[in-house]
Amino acid sequence: MPHHNKEMRNDWIKELDDPAQARLKPEALEHITVLDCSYANMAGCFATSILGELGAEVIRIEPPEGDPARTYSPWGYMHMETGLGYLNEGRNKFHVTLNLQSQEGQEILRALAKRADVLVETYLPGTMDEWGIGYRQLSVENPKLIYCALYTYGQFGPKAACGKADVDIVNQVYSGITSVTGERPDDPTNPKPSEVPTKQGNWMGWYAGGAWAAVAIMAALHYRVNTGKGQFIDVSSAEAFGRCINYGLTYYQGFQDTIPRVGDYDVGVFP
Repeated sequence: MPHHNKEMRNDWIKELDDPAQARLKPEALEHITVLDCSYANMAGCFATSILGELGAEVIRIEPPEGDPARTYSPWGYMHMETGLGYLNEGRNKFHVTLNLQSQEGQEILRALAKRADVLVETYLPGTMDEWGIGYRQLSVENPKLIYCALYTYGQFGPKAACGKADVDIVNQVYSGITSVTGERPDDPTNPKPSEVPTKQGNWMGWYAGGAWAAVAIMAALHYRVNTGKGQFIDVSSAEAFGRCINYGLTYYQGFQDTIPRVGDYDVGVFP
């Protein structure tokens, strides 16, 4: 390769990959403002974290006492009174304190929502409506608002009003995936505690819910470009994680049985 061509190629690669250059380029969602009202729930935090990584301005709204999600950390390890999980998903966001149960806090949120593109929340279904700041109210003042609510049992299902908290382990169990984790029950060398359905070690239920929420929000943003209309998005983290069960449902339809529990093997690879 001629020397001058090699220099041109190097300059071209540097223009594409150099972090200093990349920061100057427009980001996919740099014109989008997101209000993150998630509470005690890493699914909401992860969803807005993804949007922030794609360039959105994310305003993290916490109650005066702080979000309980700040305390989620292995062995109680904290950095500046904040757990490791929150350090991961709370970055790249503006953080404000707002009491959404007070009239003043509700008025401030309404003002923010008038100019926002997206709002994400994880309260029990109907809570934000009771406070006068749910989708029914905010969409009147901002018809282009994309409002995403995450809850294990969904917003309108038969268990939506059960009042139970959204917990990662419940999301994992309801997804069906824990039925195939754990060791083989017919292997005498396996310890007994490992022969039962076992949750995955990390917050996979929450993370699946957050990932699918982010996908749904971006689809709604695309829809809004074409129609000028916002949307209400109902995300169940349990259902979202169930999407990761690969051929589990078709296996049941074909064999009228659930996938056998085979430890760290995969019956699709090692039948």
